[in-house]
Amino acid sequence: MKPDFKIVGHRGFKSKYPENTIVSFLAAMDFGVDSIEFDVRLTKDRQLVVTHDHTVDRCSNGEGLVRDFLFEDIRKLDFGGWKDSKFAGTQIPTLEETLDAILGKDPNFPLLVELKEDDDECTKRVYDMCLKYNVLEHGLMLSFHPRQLQLLRSWNPDIYLQGFPDRYIKVPQPPEAFNGLYNKTCLWTTDAKPEEIKFYHDKGVAVDLCPVDNEEQLEIAIPLDVDSITTNAPDVIYPLLRQRGLR
Repeated sequence: MKPDFKIVGHRGFKSKYPENTIVSFLAAMDFGVDSIEFDVRLTKDRQLVVTHDHTVDRCSNGEGLVRDFLFEDIRKLDFGGWKDSKFAGTQIPTLEETLDAILGKDPNFPLLVELKEDDDECTKRVYDMCLKYNVLEHGLMLSFHPRQLQLLRSWNPDIYLQGFPDRYIKVPQPPEAFNGLYNKTCLWTTDAKPEEIKFYHDKGVAVDLCPVDNEEQLEIAIPLDVDSITTNAPDVIYPLLRQRGLR
């Protein structure tokens, strides 16, 4: 890993807290991660909410597609009790609430805002809110939908964007994917290779490795020349890094 590599908290502090919730984000900040990644989706009435899955089934006490819920109804669901009873009653946060909570604690804290929807209006609204909160001064936007990243680049030539290799996405990359469109990419720990990382670095594209959650994955990451690692378990990774003199 590069000497100045950064640690990204994936959906906050996912191993110990209900992912993509305010309590998870604040706990990750308190623990000392360098940045936080989270996901944005739309409700039926076009409200921007922070959640990863396209359904509420895994991370709440409800069932169904996020896009089929009115905001007032999705807010009635418990997005914390599935993780631990002490988090019962945790609500799904809006994008605005998430930004208020994190940036209210540290206005310059770097964020990785992932667009889960292949939806132009959603992208524009998320982008506008990121501008309003100065997120793009220190953070980035990412997506598995290359067309949305192309839109963002067309609106803002200087925006920092993260994409993914072809094998991780459902549609072909645009020709300019790693020649000006993306500033950063992400490789899975299971298939990252030094020659691929060099390929991206030669094009001026930074590389993240995900996930790095345990000693075995960290041993894979250490020899690789990556710029950041994304972890679900900072409580596991930080002690291991300190043991190796890397933090």
